[in-house]
Amino acid sequence: MAIIKNGINGGFTGTVGTVSGYYLYGKWVIRAKRTPSLKNKIGSARQNVCRSKFSLMQQFLKPIVGFVQIGFNMESKKRMMSAHNVAKSYNMLNAQQANREIDYPKVCLTYGNLPGAIDVQLMVNDVGVHFSWANNIEGNYVRAHDQVMLMLYNVEDGIARYETSGAKRSRQQESVKLTELDKGKTFHTWISFIAEDRQAIAMSTYCGSVVFKPE
Repeated sequence: MAIIKNGINGGFTGTVGTVSGYYLYGKWVIRAKRTPSLKNKIGSARQNVCRSKFSLMQQFLKPIVGFVQIGFNMESKKRMMSAHNVAKSYNMLNAQQANREIDYPKVCLTYGNLPGAIDVQLMVNDVGVHFSWANNIEGNYVRAHDQVMLMLYNVEDGIARYETSGAKRSRQQESVKLTELDKGKTFHTWISFIAEDRQAIAMSTYCGSVVFKPE
């Protein structure tokens, strides 16, 4: 059953026969139900490589989907796609090696044109990981109020600790706490900045990996 919106000239939601309708990014969309052939189910060698890359990136992004939904929010509106799909598409294209392994330094978790972080330093103690960065917006009052976004990602266990509304850029330092459960674990790290009104964002910067070894 389908429901017509705004009369006979409007769109509809639901399914009628083999056709489904829904509202997506300001537009009414209809599409036919897919009936994949046996050939497509099995897949060619090239299709299976693509599917493998897709599954790997899907798995990588799953624990951090809340972060990338913010990080790719503005770009998703331009492309009229979900933020998750834009992030997946970008990183499949730019951050996967020929052997299908993820290239962490090339991973992008936030996408935009604000000034990024420079001269990032990391310090680990029994509380967590402490980030510091250089002031590269001297005299720019608006940019001084950007907020830092931080990511610590234990890829092996699929556990992420992150901050999406951290200290202001002008403060030049912020921390992410870790727990006893994180002891001895390796975390890949990223930093970015988002405007105070959440309408602009920087490209994320990979800061290397750290091992949490509290004393």
